[in-house]
Amino acid sequence: MSGLTLYFNQGEAAVRAVEAGADMLIRPSDPDATFRGLRQAVQAGRISEKRLDQSVLRILATKYDLGLVQQRFTSIEQVDRLLSNRNVNALAQEISESAVTLVRNDAGLLPLNKLKLNARVFNLAITNGDDRLSIAESFILAMRRGGKPVDTLVLDERSSEEEARQVIESAQKADITIVSLYGRVRSGEARSVGLPKVGARTLAALIGQRIPLIAISFGNPYLLLEFPQLSTYIVAYGDMPSLQTAAARALLGEISFTGRLPISLSSLYPRGTGILLRGREQERKREKTQR
Repeated sequence: MSGLTLYFNQGEAAVRAVEAGADMLIRPSDPDATFRGLRQAVQAGRISEKRLDQSVLRILATKYDLGLVQQRFTSIEQVDRLLSNRNVNALAQEISESAVTLVRNDAGLLPLNKLKLNARVFNLAITNGDDRLSIAESFILAMRRGGKPVDTLVLDERSSEEEARQVIESAQKADITIVSLYGRVRSGEARSVGLPKVGARTLAALIGQRIPLIAISFGNPYLLLEFPQLSTYIVAYGDMPSLQTAAARALLGEISFTGRLPISLSSLYPRGTGILLRGREQERKREKTQR
């Protein structure tokens, strides 16, 4: 991933990944360099053969548990049936709903079901990809299903200053503004580490005007460090439809915020941080238990 390979060559990146506990190195851009780096690390005594044997044993044990000893290959014709069925989709949604993490709620803006029925909610989506026409669709649809439709504008690196002005005007007219941050880290793309400049400038302007903001990171969780003034911050870790849907449902108070940070966001938010905010489903279960 770019977070590692921007700073180290393929060989050194592989060695550091193994030193950090990785058992598998998935899709290195230069497999030969990866192999040479690991071999040299073993020869130099930096990584022991015992350490590699431990990874190999874990990989073989996992393959055995998955039944790959008997059936090593899956027919291409079966992929859709195996991966796009009701059980798999339900599991993905369950995992997503458990993952979404509320890091800050200092302004007490959540959940959104506290808003008046006719409150105007504006959604600013900032993406570092080439997907401005589709990136926020899952989130918008989930908000609409929850009874809180949002007006949405998208900024990317191609956006003009006029588009940025339209965003600020829309946010000023809204009762509350959601900032959906699609700052996704992608392998081999240096621009994927942060937000496009026009999006970052616009977000900074909204913060400076003290507009009520709810920021959701659908990717790089460290964006809070670039905008520490954000008083409401949610980490959803990715832009998959299941995560966007889960984030919307948690915003609306349909489900609880239960996620915990797997990393540290400076010393203020160490690994394991996460605000528990019960949703309606959890409250109903709690009431039944008390009865």
